[in-house]
Amino acid sequence: MKTFVKKILPVLLIAAAACAHAPAPGSFKSAPEPLTVEGSAAFDARNPGASRERAALDAEKNAVRRAAELFMDETARAENYAVLEIGLLKTPQLYTAKSKILSEEQDGHLYRMRVKVWVYHNKIASALRGMNLAGSDAMGTVAAFAQRLPAGRQAAAADKSFAAAFREAFSKRSAITIKDLPLTAEINGKSFVENGASSGDALPSGPESRLLEAAASAGADLLFFVSASAVSSGAGLNTGFYPSRAEASLKIYEVKTGRELFALSSHANAIDSSEAASFSKALASAGELLAQAALGKAERLVKQDIPVKVKVLELDGLEALEKLKAQLLRLELKDLRLESYSDGAAVFFAVPRRSDLREFASTVLRGDSMGLELDEVGSQEVGFSLPR
Repeated sequence: MKTFVKKILPVLLIAAAACAHAPAPGSFKSAPEPLTVEGSAAFDARNPGASRERAALDAEKNAVRRAAELFMDETARAENYAVLEIGLLKTPQLYTAKSKILSEEQDGHLYRMRVKVWVYHNKIASALRGMNLAGSDAMGTVAAFAQRLPAGRQAAAADKSFAAAFREAFSKRSAITIKDLPLTAEINGKSFVENGASSGDALPSGPESRLLEAAASAGADLLFFVSASAVSSGAGLNTGFYPSRAEASLKIYEVKTGRELFALSSHANAIDSSEAASFSKALASAGELLAQAALGKAERLVKQDIPVKVKVLELDGLEALEKLKAQLLRLELKDLRLESYSDGAAVFFAVPRRSDLREFASTVLRGDSMGLELDEVGSQEVGFSLPR
């Protein structure tokens, strides 16, 4: 059982995120755009209609997959294949508007068809961003946030007061993007603890290793593993005030190596007219103090590469966007992400190997086969367009 849990946990975590961020049908107003794809299914002579339906569904999945791949980099596609299969591709109908069969035939044991499928590319992009698998946020340094919750009545206060205060104080002054690990609250739960320990008990050996696996699957560079608790420091029955003391700790791990980089702690006192409010104040103060301590340590871990915005106008649909991305990938950039696409306008963020943007723009034009024209070169932005 232990081996099974270790293998399946990262997939479950990512799948939960995929489901949590799946958009409701009709929740985006941007017009769907077509992709021409192929679909196939095993041919059943006893039920050819079912074979045809399965081939059409396969075509829909292939269209959604191609649209998703536009917004994902090569590493994310390889490492998070399960996200697409369990999340987006399980219900491709959520991300498609309509389809038109262009051709179909029985080919031996297969039924094949060529289909034009209109996909809601912005729905797909939104779902991927929710999992930190797309967009420019994924290019910077990303920290997965996991919190061990205390037992009983403190759990809600520790989760909300401490985490909110820590994240607000840290994010105001840091370039590191903090993302929640899905199912964070399950760290102390029986679904995460294999030896039957109840919430609040000491974690079994190696919980960080499983969190690191989940953080890696979510595309994070760092893991922030925090804990916080508050205790009463005096009776409030006679005075009407409840003093309390909170203690918090933070361990920062490098996800790629699993190495613990820093361990920090903080404590704070508070007093209020109710025990719950006193706990909440103390935990919030401890969170702010811990964030301040973490800032100086964590900033040296920020990636130094500054992305360049690459805008391209007048693209003729998703298939032209695919061709453009393939051209840019051949430039051997350090990183490339599609940030947005709408009405023929694409915005990429790229990290060139050299910082001279005019040289970068010239390199793009030399490798172009689409007819791009250079519109502008700014301080951190390059603009192109296709002639109408």
